[in-house]
Amino acid sequence: MRTLRIVILALFPLAWPAMAEQRDPSLLACETQATQNWIAEAFAGSEVLNGAMEGRVEVKAPAVIRDATLERARIGFSLRHGPEGTERRVAFVNVAVTDMQSHDRYGAAITTHRKDPGLSVFLSDVALHPGWPIWESYETTNYDAITLDAAEALYAQAVTIIDWNADAAIDSKGQTTQLVDVAISGNGNRPLRLWRPGPHYLVHSSIEKPGGGTLIWLKDCDRTRLRIFASRFNGADRLSADQVSCDQGTFPHIEYLPNDPRQTGDMHPVFEVCPKSVD
Repeated sequence: MRTLRIVILALFPLAWPAMAEQRDPSLLACETQATQNWIAEAFAGSEVLNGAMEGRVEVKAPAVIRDATLERARIGFSLRHGPEGTERRVAFVNVAVTDMQSHDRYGAAITTHRKDPGLSVFLSDVALHPGWPIWESYETTNYDAITLDAAEALYAQAVTIIDWNADAAIDSKGQTTQLVDVAISGNGNRPLRLWRPGPHYLVHSSIEKPGGGTLIWLKDCDRTRLRIFASRFNGADRLSADQVSCDQGTFPHIEYLPNDPRQTGDMHPVFEVCPKSVD
């Protein structure tokens, strides 16, 4: 049996409690609005899709899906390249996806494609409740909430994923995955899958899997860098060895940060930190 050891890197003593704080609703609202302001400016002039949708929706970058709902789809939002020379990025703002349905073994609420590589995906105030069948195997229930094939990056803020049930809540092949105030809960197979070395960031986020087992799967544990600030894993402030799975390697490099990486210039500028008093 292969033994898994977690390499913990810290700029603070190992006893430092990287506990997720109880977030002030007004502070969270301020930071969510700041993220959405950044998206509005960065995506000015891009196509906007909104309203109630059903079935598969093809989205060509650059685009913003705003104030939208989607239900009853095998593939929900399918993200593609736009015309040559346009920005390869798509944003979701105030979006809910529910009641996913598939006639075969594949499905996802939001997905990118290998034929359209290099897309960056931004999420703010997004709720994904796919309601997929319970995980059985790749031959029958290869369903995710988010599948990012050949993507450049995922930047997610104020996102809730519940009842994905099947394989992954987030299956990211992005070069970096940055999650802020993201809450994942349910008993699917592997809540978070990271295929690239990163670095990847989890800030004020939580993963809850009541049944236990793997919370985070890494393609290459020896190369991947995962940086965590004020987050929770089944109620604990650190990941245990049995909550991290490796496809390759045995030494996942997990750094519990003493300072918020949004304030140190390490994360994308879409993420801002509001002062504690926002009145």
